[in-house]
Amino acid sequence: MLNNKNLYKFLVSLFVVIIFQNCEEPKNDEDSELKTYRNTLQSQSVGDGSTGSTDDYFYNFDNSYDVKYLKYSKSKFSTSYDKFLSSYPYPPDYMTMKNFPDYLLDISPDSGQFLIRNPIDTLVIASDTITSDIGKIVQDSISLVSSQFKNLESIEWDLEAEPSLQRYRLRNSGWVQEDTLIYYADTFDVKSYWAVVDTPLIDNGFMFVDTSEWQDTSYSFIKDDLIVFTNNFEFARTQMHVDSLIFRTNTDCNDNNQWDQAELGVADYNNDGDMKDTFFENNDNFDYNGDGNLDDVIYEFIDRGNDILDPAETYYDVNGNGIYDIGEPYEDRNCNNGWDTAEIIDKGNGQYDDIEEYTVNDSDGGVEKHLYKIGSVPNNILVDWTDSENPELLLSISIGDSVTNRWGIVYQNIIETVSFVDTKRKEVGDIDSLVTLYTNDVVGYIDDSSQQPGDFYVTKTELLSNRIGDDGLRVDYDYQIFSKDQHINQHLYKSYFLPLGFYWSESQVSQGFWHKTQLEKDIYLYSYNGLFRDGEHVDTAYYDTTEIAVYLIEKSFEVERAEVTVPAAKIKAIFNNGSYNCLRDESIADFEEDCPQVDTTFVDCFKITSTTNMTMMGSGVEYGQKVYTWLAKDHGIVKSDLYIRWTESPYADSFSSGEVDENGQTWSGFSRIELAEINVNKSGNVFRQIYNPAQVVKKENFKDLPDFNYDAFKISNQIGFHTIDMREIVE
Repeated sequence: MLNNKNLYKFLVSLFVVIIFQNCEEPKNDEDSELKTYRNTLQSQSVGDGSTGSTDDYFYNFDNSYDVKYLKYSKSKFSTSYDKFLSSYPYPPDYMTMKNFPDYLLDISPDSGQFLIRNPIDTLVIASDTITSDIGKIVQDSISLVSSQFKNLESIEWDLEAEPSLQRYRLRNSGWVQEDTLIYYADTFDVKSYWAVVDTPLIDNGFMFVDTSEWQDTSYSFIKDDLIVFTNNFEFARTQMHVDSLIFRTNTDCNDNNQWDQAELGVADYNNDGDMKDTFFENNDNFDYNGDGNLDDVIYEFIDRGNDILDPAETYYDVNGNGIYDIGEPYEDRNCNNGWDTAEIIDKGNGQYDDIEEYTVNDSDGGVEKHLYKIGSVPNNILVDWTDSENPELLLSISIGDSVTNRWGIVYQNIIETVSFVDTKRKEVGDIDSLVTLYTNDVVGYIDDSSQQPGDFYVTKTELLSNRIGDDGLRVDYDYQIFSKDQHINQHLYKSYFLPLGFYWSESQVSQGFWHKTQLEKDIYLYSYNGLFRDGEHVDTAYYDTTEIAVYLIEKSFEVERAEVTVPAAKIKAIFNNGSYNCLRDESIADFEEDCPQVDTTFVDCFKITSTTNMTMMGSGVEYGQKVYTWLAKDHGIVKSDLYIRWTESPYADSFSSGEVDENGQTWSGFSRIELAEINVNKSGNVFRQIYNPAQVVKKENFKDLPDFNYDAFKISNQIGFHTIDMREIVE
């Protein structure tokens, strides 16, 4: 990563850049609202008459805010501040929030200072110093990675499943993979530049840029001849033998070890046009063969045997009572889906057998008919006839085990070990020269002609870990983009859930949502002529038709007067005789910042409850999120609790307990922030006033450009300062 201290010599202070051009209002299905359930915005008076300006209770973003919150994630959501301090040797994590009011500028074709590429003569990356020396020899490396596979370690019959669902389960190892690093030397020219933004950028709209984060774009000039690297990865792998015994379905239904035509018909007793039926005279109360009694089982066909007195079909005596009980696993040799005792006379299987299916296979140099079909599931239970008097079901199969069938054929190595070589090849360019351009990270893009650049406000939250050894280490960050018109809006990449069974990678399950590809305006906080009012209640519902599914979105917004207590007192300790007496727990500290926070009760507050329910039409699966937010005058958000609910959670029991609402729905706590410190600088927005009005920047063909690197701006599921990332449930 670029060393910011060295780069600071060349760069201006932190600012956010907005690029503006004419744009059109985006169109989507969310503009068509289904119906409004309740909306007090049409009423001149509501509640107890209490009101407050949105600039006073949310934020006046013309001021500069530097805020620190205590952050509690899902696993510690219900832990109070005092309980946390007594349970852990470190305080809760911090989340900071800053905005950038004095650095919101418009770039035009005349704003060349933002586009100029300035050479960097000496660039420090980590501990290495790279210069623009001609013909620099650079040590490089390339990684070659083998394909992944799993070893089959054992096969076990699943006795725990329902009898009809019992089958073999394949026990595999973890993923097996190897890699190698090949080192080589390359000689090329190195040149580096920095600029605020690259050009061209976008055709129209606003582009937000944060210069506290940097990205680098390297342009490599490659020689015609590529460098080729290869490596042979040698493996020994255990796998199912090509015989696939456990996937075979027996088709030798008279168990004679030879292929047979269909059974011959005798008479069509019921005149249905075939001779395949079996009749029980006693059940039908009809003497089909005319012998004067109703005790016979009548076949319209010759139910052939195999000229052998077959022993009882082999079974596993689960309860050890010495007899076969229904539900115990057994070998069905004659395809009649029932266990058969030993034969006293040679008989058939009690059902009509059509021409026997087979699999053609070349096993000994000639084409033979093998009396089985290969199924899709491993439910053929194997029987070892090594001791023909006592055949045995194989409930467990290990590497190298063999089996002998009834006819003396031995199948070696049901799980076999094979050796193979996985050859990987990679070509890399032989770099002739390398030019690197360092530019600020793009935060987001808005296409909205109804608003000007100065109408948008960018905030940035950073999560700082206080765990032992982290010492305030930043572990994550996110951006929020707000605007104000009739209401307070949040511009975000709208997020939608996928229920269990719709994911195809672990990372998708972990993150839990898919997102639209462009920023869209969403009402975050409703207001009445710029006022919050006690008793305000707004319900909305609409269908959103996306490329993935149709979702019913139902939202509810409620406001009430309230008070709230959070650990945000400015004075935490009293200095006495060279040390600090901490007010919260009466402990002694060398520095005031080592003392825990002290409570403050805000009585001039509005509590806002925002609820969103999302239903995937067709599947009927529901996801909901509920946020309680306390806004205190001149302090903005002082506390915010986020709850989540699912009707079919992909995360097992992770959302099975929590707050139960009036409908019996369980809302599980996911994220909580509480104000700890706030600093407000009423700057008057000097820079924005100086650089207005916005001017147009001409662009080249956007489609011909490389893709933008948005790594620094995480497309995420946001509501206010909460980022909903399901990976937090496994912290």
